[in-house]
Amino acid sequence: MPQDLTQACADLLYTEARRLDQRDWDGWLDLYLPDATFWIPMWDTEYELTTDPQSQLSLMWYGDRSGLEDRVFRIRTGMSSASVPLPRTVHQISNILVEPQANGDVMVYANCQTMSYRHKTIDNFYCHYEHRLRPVAGGLKIAAKKIIVANDLIRDVMDFYRV
Repeated sequence: MPQDLTQACADLLYTEARRLDQRDWDGWLDLYLPDATFWIPMWDTEYELTTDPQSQLSLMWYGDRSGLEDRVFRIRTGMSSASVPLPRTVHQISNILVEPQANGDVMVYANCQTMSYRHKTIDNFYCHYEHRLRPVAGGLKIAAKKIIVANDLIRDVMDFYRV
């Protein structure tokens, strides 16, 4: 696998984390293709996740980027009371593994720890990322993102910017 592909994939994940931490919502949304899915499955049992966001419960599911755009709109307009005040976040990405796919897409697996501060409390989310990236003119875009949250207890609001 070309080293430059691995670096390009890592750079995209680092860029996504930075844009979330800086609340650069437009820059963050621009990383996603219009038909990109965004999914955070629930734990069905101690060791098994739900497998179908259409028929099973999820912590979050958007079938395309418009759902993420709606979340950003609600945050900007104050229509998301659960997001007031927005937490300060720090995303740390590690253990990036890149696997080119036969169809030209690239699967990227990584771990993430997000620390956030809100209401005088520090929270941590521990996650496994699965990004499906697609080459487009000028680089890579996110075609799908799946986040597996490893926490057993979610004490406060969880939204896209906290994981």
